[in-house]
Amino acid sequence: MIQTVLGEVSPDDLGMCLPHEHIFIDLYRVYQPHREMILNDLDLAVSELQKFADAGGRTLIEVTTPDISRDAAALKKVAQRTGINIVMGTGRYREPFYEQALWQMSTKQIAAQFIAEIDHGVDGIRAGIIGEIGTDLAHISPAEERVHRAAALASIDTGLSITTHSNATPVGMDQLDLFIDCGVDPSRIVIGHCDTYPFIDHHLALLKRGAWVQYDTIRGTFEYQTKRAIQGLKQLIEAGYLEQLLISQDTCVDRHLTVYGGEGYAYLITKFREELRDNGISDEQFEILTIHNPRRMLGGGS
Repeated sequence: MIQTVLGEVSPDDLGMCLPHEHIFIDLYRVYQPHREMILNDLDLAVSELQKFADAGGRTLIEVTTPDISRDAAALKKVAQRTGINIVMGTGRYREPFYEQALWQMSTKQIAAQFIAEIDHGVDGIRAGIIGEIGTDLAHISPAEERVHRAAALASIDTGLSITTHSNATPVGMDQLDLFIDCGVDPSRIVIGHCDTYPFIDHHLALLKRGAWVQYDTIRGTFEYQTKRAIQGLKQLIEAGYLEQLLISQDTCVDRHLTVYGGEGYAYLITKFREELRDNGISDEQFEILTIHNPRRMLGGGS
């Protein structure tokens, strides 16, 4: 069974899934004065996600952590109003966002917080994935290392997958090394934002070690990025790694929403699907990417 904010659901009920998204998030305190860095409007979230549901989307993995204003109660309301399965994350994001108290905590104390949110929940709303666990720069800082190790302890204790933030650098390999050294099964490790570091040899190296490679900034914002993502996915599929790939959008600022001129949460399963089809990636392969792979990554079998 897969844990959502409304309780456990059968893996067969997950359907088409976006595995790395944000519904409510606050990056403003680090990225001031950019007001677009806050998503906190419940009615707007429902309106935007209804478009995803209407397009055939069934599940969304919401990887906002407490240090960037995760809102468990609001996620539950969105799920109730839209009918979407929402899987909530636990963890910490990256060093500039850590709360002061974390600096005084041991790795085991941090892990205990993650495990408590998985086993008991936040006001009864339980997390179903660990992450996103991130690095701020091209290396894992000492504080970030403690959080990564805590995520590993939580994964080993609960069996949940870890999903990461490794933006525009090859630091995903360092993340993978650390998690594996801690004893995490590579099949429970998702290296995120791989499309922002567009070097196929790096992606292949991650895949060969058994991790998930996630292309998750597919938003239709820039044509060259879309083409690059399609080319990368084709190369990795042709290399035989279709069943280790995940795709998502990482919706996280207001300009990504349709009301502000963005493509919204439905882009990947509508327009991008058509572009993949036009480039030789079949509907069957697309369903493996968006239905079967997320289900397996969450622990729901084949």
